[in-house]
Amino acid sequence: MASSIQSTASDLLSSMKLMGKPKDMTSVVLLMAAVVCIIVPLDISQLVFAIAGALGFSAIQMMHSKSRSASTSSKKKVHLANPKMVDTPDVNLVKKTQMSQKVNTTRKVPAQQHSRLPTQPDVRKPSSIPISAPTFQSTEWSEQATELLGQIAPTVADEQIVARLAKRVEEALKSIIPEVEVVGFASGSLGRNKAFGVAVPEVDIVANVNPVALMRRLGSKTGNQTIASDEHKLRKMAIRACTDRLVAVGGFKFRRSAFRGEEPKVTLLAPASFGLTSDAIPIDFSVNAAVPMYNAALLTECGQLEPRAKALILLVKRWAKDRGICHAAKGHLSPYTWGLLTIFFLQVMDEEGPFLPKLSSFKLASGLMKHHGNDATTWTRSSSPVSVGDLLTKFMHFYSTEINWRTEAVSIRTATRDKPGLKLPIHVVLHGDNTTSEVGPSIEDPFNEAKNLGNVMNAASLVRLREELLRANTLCPAGSLAELLEPWAPPVAQDEE
Repeated sequence: MASSIQSTASDLLSSMKLMGKPKDMTSVVLLMAAVVCIIVPLDISQLVFAIAGALGFSAIQMMHSKSRSASTSSKKKVHLANPKMVDTPDVNLVKKTQMSQKVNTTRKVPAQQHSRLPTQPDVRKPSSIPISAPTFQSTEWSEQATELLGQIAPTVADEQIVARLAKRVEEALKSIIPEVEVVGFASGSLGRNKAFGVAVPEVDIVANVNPVALMRRLGSKTGNQTIASDEHKLRKMAIRACTDRLVAVGGFKFRRSAFRGEEPKVTLLAPASFGLTSDAIPIDFSVNAAVPMYNAALLTECGQLEPRAKALILLVKRWAKDRGICHAAKGHLSPYTWGLLTIFFLQVMDEEGPFLPKLSSFKLASGLMKHHGNDATTWTRSSSPVSVGDLLTKFMHFYSTEINWRTEAVSIRTATRDKPGLKLPIHVVLHGDNTTSEVGPSIEDPFNEAKNLGNVMNAASLVRLREELLRANTLCPAGSLAELLEPWAPPVAQDEE
């Protein structure tokens, strides 16, 4: 009897603990009624024994509760005494992520060892104004070449337009950089070059500013005074500031930026509302860039030494542009590099004799060389009557079948077919599987012997170069110049077929 009473009392206490404090009067009344029902039938001895059992059970429960709380508090003290044991997975994960990002952004890739990763393959996009091949009235190859030159060669009117553009840019930038001087260069006709016009503009506008003055004008605005030690970063900062000004105040329209190259630049559009031409004029804008000056100097002096040389340079550049293999952002050779390839070909041709001397014999361009020695040689202009159209045919044959890129380098400084110089780094092109490679074109920058202008090429652009040279060698002169200059278009996307 006593044991059943103890059990009943214990169950009652346990129920009371689980219930906690009664939430309303009804619960309190029911609880009291249950206690009375249990106590009334008992005598005094049974009642005392039941109360004693209930108190003992309650004491045991309290002892267990204290032991559990003491164990929990001791664990907390241990964690606080030893910070390494504190469980903070979120903080550690954030720190690891930040460290990995820092490592990835600061990791240096060896320069000029391998080609850049191939860009995404080009696919044809719908065009509201399709670009068509040029048309000619003549049917003979050489006559077509002469006719084309009349369309693409820059005129006096083009040079005047470029000068006005340069003046407009200078006036817009004077308010933020009073020391700026702006010059413009036209490498082709502004009205006839439609194919890939925005991708490869015919106009270069260069803002020349002393780096010290540039940092003084722009460095205080950015709050970054250490950028002055990095010329490349200083140029990019200046181009961004100038572009903002030209778009907001000058009326130009932004098209794209190209900051990955050694000479960063942006492509802008001078709208027809300027009143310069009936169409918008795409221009490349840069700050303290040397390549546009080199390009203009070589083109001008080639025309003075041999008019056919300048004409051939214009034809080759137009062909490379129309066939989509002179867009440097896609890993192709730049227009400046195609000019060097043309000059080198005219220097080393054997049949009619050299049409151009080596660079040291150029009066103007030789003065731009870093190490200009007294190695100028006597040169006699070739008396061969070969036409510009025939020179174009020979150019395609030379670079498609004769030159060996593995053992020869293009150098207008030496003007000889020889292996690359000791200062010129060899460019290795990796193929898509990353298991095979080959030596890419070695093209020396005549104003920097340690710079290989062929290092922009990747596996895809190298394939395109070979395809276009072989195609041109087949068409010259059996086909027509219109067929040779038919604008290249990427293949149609699979979902459009």
